[in-house]
Amino acid sequence: MFTPPKRLEAGVFVPPPAPARQSQGSVLMISYLFPPVGGGGVQRALKMARYLPTLGWRPLVICVDGLPPGMPRDQVLLDELPSEVVIDRVPPPRFIRALSARARQSTSPDPGDTPRRGSRVKARARSILAAARDHVMSPDEQRPWVRAATGAARDLIESHRPDVLFSTSGPVSNHLVAERLQRSTGLPWVADFRDPWINNMHWRHLPAGRRRRERRMEARMMGRVSCATAVTRAFCEDLADRHPGLPAALIYNGFDPDDYRDLTPSAISRDGERTLVYAGALYPRRSPAIFLHAVRALIDSGELRRGDLRLLFAGIFDYPGHSANRRLVADLDLEDVVYDVGSLSHRRVLALMASADGLLLIGDDDPAAGAYIPGKIFEYLALEKPIVGCQAPGEARDILEMSGRAFLCDPGDAEGARAVLRAFLARGHEEIDFAKDAPWLQPFRRDYQAAQLAELFNVLCSGED
Repeated sequence: MFTPPKRLEAGVFVPPPAPARQSQGSVLMISYLFPPVGGGGVQRALKMARYLPTLGWRPLVICVDGLPPGMPRDQVLLDELPSEVVIDRVPPPRFIRALSARARQSTSPDPGDTPRRGSRVKARARSILAAARDHVMSPDEQRPWVRAATGAARDLIESHRPDVLFSTSGPVSNHLVAERLQRSTGLPWVADFRDPWINNMHWRHLPAGRRRRERRMEARMMGRVSCATAVTRAFCEDLADRHPGLPAALIYNGFDPDDYRDLTPSAISRDGERTLVYAGALYPRRSPAIFLHAVRALIDSGELRRGDLRLLFAGIFDYPGHSANRRLVADLDLEDVVYDVGSLSHRRVLALMASADGLLLIGDDDPAAGAYIPGKIFEYLALEKPIVGCQAPGEARDILEMSGRAFLCDPGDAEGARAVLRAFLARGHEEIDFAKDAPWLQPFRRDYQAAQLAELFNVLCSGED
């Protein structure tokens, strides 16, 4: 029976940041998603790899080779990595690429769609593939990548002799790779959760048999983890409650002040117009409908004139095969108010946000949403602009309200959405003001968070009981 190191106390805690260059060691990082893959999901692993060398820890990265279906490419992100970072890119089995591409288009058509017979047959086939994925691909569709990644990681361990393992999810399959490596090497292992695995609000639709299997899988893994890290206190508390004896460290997501230097905001506002920018993906639980209806209501009441406000959406407005948001914009006659600018590089998204008069936040409309902190809120805060949106009560809302710049309502509160838009529009135009070094923002900086992780590595590898 594996006995984890006893140098960290069980339960939830906030690690202090390590001083620069306190130790010299290397860490094997398992992160399926890594640049040049773009999107919000790569930022945590990227920034850890960027800043850990300044703290005496050399990253050795195992990631996927190629661009997963539906993921954007952001080649410029690679320029952030120091030369000492070692990256081993492991391709997935060929059939995974085909299955992933089909499964991403396998959800039901939008209400109102009337597909032809051939389309219905194809949709049925995709639905069967998705069902097979949900039953077999446990804990996720990257599971077949685990074997090849484990083999590549063992070669990296043989050649570089790392001192500690670090796996970050999603996908959860990253932790399967780390578990296999821990069993064979005995190295300390830090398992990082950007979202919960069990008790995830997006996990409930899975078949009951798979959920039971994954609960057992998680319990087995957590028995070998030296320390878990998570991005919200609620996630940490859930892990510590369900796995007594497990140290669970709170390390938030965040922003990198360097990302905001030398930004060139573009002139996106016309004379007299206010702009709100949303960055990220939209889906049924995170729908812009409440604010689109609010804008329509304010126009109809005469409180808002066309040309007074524009909403820009950067990211995924509608997933492939869906058109609900585009149709709603047309039905509400808001084509001259709402613009889908598509997926942009991280740098271009920040420039767009820096150009805006305010930033739009759409939180999940789900009973569990209060336990989540959308990663975008930290980059929103760094720009010190008004934040207009809906967010369930919880840690994220508490953080936003600390800024004094948030106009928030509850998800699903139609009158509240109109009220926060009124409050935003009542403010005068504000000059762009980039990130400051306010003390309360320190735990949300990427360099600070890398120092927290380095301190965990220092303790686990110190050799002290």
